[in-house]
Amino acid sequence: MEQEVPLQAKPNAIIEEKSNHQIMSQLWFRVLLVATTVKSILGLIILFGLLGLSISVFFVGLRFRQSHHCPIESKISLFLIIAGSGSIEWIVLSIILSIITIVLKHIRSFILVCFIVLLALLILITNIILFGWVICGSVWTLKVFDSVQYTNRSMNTFCQKTLYHFSLAYLVMTYVLTALQCWYRLCILIFCSVQEQYGI
Repeated sequence: MEQEVPLQAKPNAIIEEKSNHQIMSQLWFRVLLVATTVKSILGLIILFGLLGLSISVFFVGLRFRQSHHCPIESKISLFLIIAGSGSIEWIVLSIILSIITIVLKHIRSFILVCFIVLLALLILITNIILFGWVICGSVWTLKVFDSVQYTNRSMNTFCQKTLYHFSLAYLVMTYVLTALQCWYRLCILIFCSVQEQYGI
């Protein structure tokens, strides 16, 4: 016996298609889509900016690593070398973790989950070490702030101007970026709690 095939689409499919079209034509959806795209592009710009900064920090520390470049505090170059290499590691691991979670989000395997957890732990440990290292670098850089001089290399208060100013600028940028990140997280937390409270 032959079965008749309906020529029209099912009513539920038409309703779903219309509702999807209505959602996509709504202003809030377009604003959300634009905001997400801008956030992704801005995130990439920030990530590559931080990668460039980390590479610069590493190479400035490497360039002035001999103690005669900064006898007043010879650990400043070591601070920059380790801070730069640790930041590069953190950024590369974050990129790998992001790619894995975006590309392989549909694959549910135990090994992949273990790898993701391991990467997340390495990122956390790196961030904790970098936090402590920035505190050490702050102590080393700021304790000689009043007595450092850049002209007479024979005195033990000498430090290469590029090295010292770069270390100081790196510390200021680190603290400013950390404060901005905390402020951003606080705003997101407040926004989510207001949304939840008012059912928006």
